[in-house]
Amino acid sequence: MFDFKTLQGLFDHIDQNIKTPSYLNYRNNGQWVAISSEAFVLQVKRVTKAFEQIGVKRGTAVGIIAPSSPFWLMVDFALQNLGAVSVPIFINIASENLLYEVEDAAIEVLFIANLSDSRPLHKVIEKMRHVIVKESLIDLSPKNIIAWDDFLERSEGKGFRQRDVKAGDLATIIYTSGSTGRPKGVELTHDNLIAQVNDAQDAIVLEPQDKALSLLPLAHIFERMVMLYYMASGISIYFVDDVQKAGVYMKEVKPTVMLVVPRLLEKIYTRIHMSVDEAPLLRRTIASLAFVWARYRDPDQSDRGTIDRLLDSIVYNRLLEALGGNIRIMISGGAPLSKSISKFFLNIGLPLYQGYGLTEASPVVCVNRIGQNRWGSSGLPFKSVEVRLSAEYELLVRGRNVMRGYHNRPQETAKAIDSEGWLHTGDLAHIDKAGYITIESRLKELYKTSTGKYVSAVKIESALMHSKWIEYAMVIAEGRSYVTALIFCDPLMLEGLDEKGRQQVKKHIEKSVRVMNRHFDHWERVRDYRLIYEVPTIENALITPSMKLIRAHVIARYEYEIEAMYDDETPYV
Repeated sequence: MFDFKTLQGLFDHIDQNIKTPSYLNYRNNGQWVAISSEAFVLQVKRVTKAFEQIGVKRGTAVGIIAPSSPFWLMVDFALQNLGAVSVPIFINIASENLLYEVEDAAIEVLFIANLSDSRPLHKVIEKMRHVIVKESLIDLSPKNIIAWDDFLERSEGKGFRQRDVKAGDLATIIYTSGSTGRPKGVELTHDNLIAQVNDAQDAIVLEPQDKALSLLPLAHIFERMVMLYYMASGISIYFVDDVQKAGVYMKEVKPTVMLVVPRLLEKIYTRIHMSVDEAPLLRRTIASLAFVWARYRDPDQSDRGTIDRLLDSIVYNRLLEALGGNIRIMISGGAPLSKSISKFFLNIGLPLYQGYGLTEASPVVCVNRIGQNRWGSSGLPFKSVEVRLSAEYELLVRGRNVMRGYHNRPQETAKAIDSEGWLHTGDLAHIDKAGYITIESRLKELYKTSTGKYVSAVKIESALMHSKWIEYAMVIAEGRSYVTALIFCDPLMLEGLDEKGRQQVKKHIEKSVRVMNRHFDHWERVRDYRLIYEVPTIENALITPSMKLIRAHVIARYEYEIEAMYDDETPYV
């Protein structure tokens, strides 16, 4: 267990104990640039002094709008040294949510990595006392804007002085995605995050030679918390500047540790499937056999027989090489991982470990781990985390990791955390005799049809998205006589297709729905659906920054299509 109690203490730990030449690595002009641990510490001290010079002090809220990079971390650690509060903001956040979060958190100072001609951002800049800009594509004319180099010059000749930060002090406000309404600011203390770092050390053992590839934004609490653990452990970290090039960087870096979200694994799976379909006949036949074997073999079958070894040598090892070839820990979180996808990657030999958490829990509640990996479950609880089920089978969580509360929302805080300190997650779960937790569905996404039957939207949507033709699916069922769905086609599968090609896609999706329905009770089956060709983006306000459909917005946008599926109550599927 680490002996520091705050993020300030973690910084001191890095200063005194970590000596890693290629500590933080980022892309610049097409090349990897390495920052040593010593250089990182010196730069954080400069940034701390510069923030102090512009009036940032204990409790000052500072927004960070930047992609993941060493500079994001420099700013965050500098703020923690001063007892200030960092407020990460997703780069491609919807403008209305951006304005709301800035106002709600009372942000006074902003750090922006890249400033371009963005009107919503300019509205925010006008409200700020200071705006520090790393790079700019436009004239920095407003008086409150400070270029990065000018900002650092303010630290010259000034002494470095840390504030006395306590474990219970507020460290950061993380805004939830807002998939059902206004984002809520989750207040996390130093103790919340350090408890998680210590628990991660117990559950996910890192080795000095490990290399981590960082794909997820640091505005995502899952990536940020594990990043703190990486840094405390002193391993080398590589930041991806374009997630579309993740495959290229995996081959270059050959990481041993990665965090992923299920959507990324699903896209990798889809690309593998497409490459099989396009291969020459002999290769396609062998690869198809390997594909089917990996999808249906029981991963709990420990001994690998002749077929497994043969497929390893001619197919699976090549797939692992495409992922860098050295991965020993890949953790999936942020959303449910389907059993079929999990089974496929485990059977090709990828050491994949599913976890579960939520922002309000800082975020990890449980995770599978080396030697204790029960596929289909979300693993065992972190060491300091207590869990139990309510009478309705809702998962309740208690421990040092539970948030201080929702910012400016005492009533909602009281609803989320009861008088005994239990956080009500809103997720229905099962806990087996060994303590493994399996998430069944969202409590709010358990819909009751007009016939009185309950339907798990998450389970059906996940099953639909197994199809390589489907990017997103949203189930409609609450108060309705039967289940329907809006199905968003995968744009990758539609590229370059003429009308005839699109008709073929429709047939493939129709078949996918029919096959899926066989695995559900009759009242859960999708009886009608509408294909949607619009691509959900953060800009058109159909998905959150964490890539989840914003249900209220989708329903409002496609109200006509939804009602048409119930007009005559005679579904065609």
